[in-house]
Amino acid sequence: MPLIEFWKANPATVLGMSLPTILRMAIDPDPSLKDGSEGSKAFRQFLGEIDSTKLASYATFCLENTFPDSGQVLQDIVNEMGKRLGFSVENGRYRGVRNDIGYDGIWTSNGSSLVIEVKTTDAYTIRLDVIATYRDRLVEERRVSKDTPILIVIGRIDTSSLEAQVRGSRHAWSMRIVGIDALIKLMEVNLNSISEEVTERIHTILRPFEYTRIDQIVDVVFTTAEDKEQQLEEAEPPRVTGEAGRRVQQRTPREEILAKKAEAIQRVALHEGVTLQRRRASLFTDPTDSVRAVVVASKRYDDEGYWYGYHEEPQRRFLSQAKRGFLVLAMMDKDYAFALPFDVLDPYWDELHQTILDSGRIYKHLLTYEGNCKFFLRIRGVERQLDMEPYRV
Repeated sequence: MPLIEFWKANPATVLGMSLPTILRMAIDPDPSLKDGSEGSKAFRQFLGEIDSTKLASYATFCLENTFPDSGQVLQDIVNEMGKRLGFSVENGRYRGVRNDIGYDGIWTSNGSSLVIEVKTTDAYTIRLDVIATYRDRLVEERRVSKDTPILIVIGRIDTSSLEAQVRGSRHAWSMRIVGIDALIKLMEVNLNSISEEVTERIHTILRPFEYTRIDQIVDVVFTTAEDKEQQLEEAEPPRVTGEAGRRVQQRTPREEILAKKAEAIQRVALHEGVTLQRRRASLFTDPTDSVRAVVVASKRYDDEGYWYGYHEEPQRRFLSQAKRGFLVLAMMDKDYAFALPFDVLDPYWDELHQTILDSGRIYKHLLTYEGNCKFFLRIRGVERQLDMEPYRV
């Protein structure tokens, strides 16, 4: 059975297989990965649909084990990481061919590109001039701009010899090196962020810049920390009353919230017949980016039903750019969720309750309640509500 067909029907079984077994299933009857082949397309589609943790484990497997096409597989994995770092990615060639350009990938964001070169090891001398020639030919063909830098992604932790090689060459200001482990960490930072600013900062440090002044690195750390603080600040409303009438927050453990969100997203994916993959924090898309979903979770508040925060940036804007967008409301004590279509919810934007934070950011309150075995969304005004039952998944 073809890989994608089997993957759709038996995801747990496929994830329990070894990476070489999955590869063989994808490329059969071909003996190896071939540029432009159906096997290559299937394998890349599979990589685009698995979660980031599994993707990272596959990268590590390629570095620790030798198997046919392991280098080509790692190349595909690294390019998939580029997508999850927010780049638009063009896959390169698996193997060099006379009169063709042997680059491994092109990552583009906001009009700027990186030419990617993937290496499992620097145990052998890497021919920097050859890699630079690939970039120069891409420039000649007007596929990248003249000042496009090269990012060498390497598996080894100790890259001191390669670093010295780059520093002592004429390519010192046009090439940078990043290890697979560091790239995995950047990917997770990006996926756990709620802000596009974090993504932009990550893109900045992957490009060559002068290190005497380290402001840009500090900016990445600061923006990420600020982003995390904001997520904690807005997680739940301070509506629960404690001793002596004090208003306190009773937080649900993060692990339980993430598990409930994952369950809700899976329900939406099955309902829509697509695979939804996390792109940033609680923002999900299918591989074609035509279906987008934002998932939020809430426990039940004794006298208030369920409460959700809904932000214009990035949640509302993210959904507004989709062909089909859904705000998914997960409930911690329910085995179902509600996937509100963006075009159904958005006309009520100005009529939703809101809070203005100290930072000046505004977010809306989605207040739900249950009546007559049905759930409703409260709309500001007397006797106004949105029946959510048609959107139960």
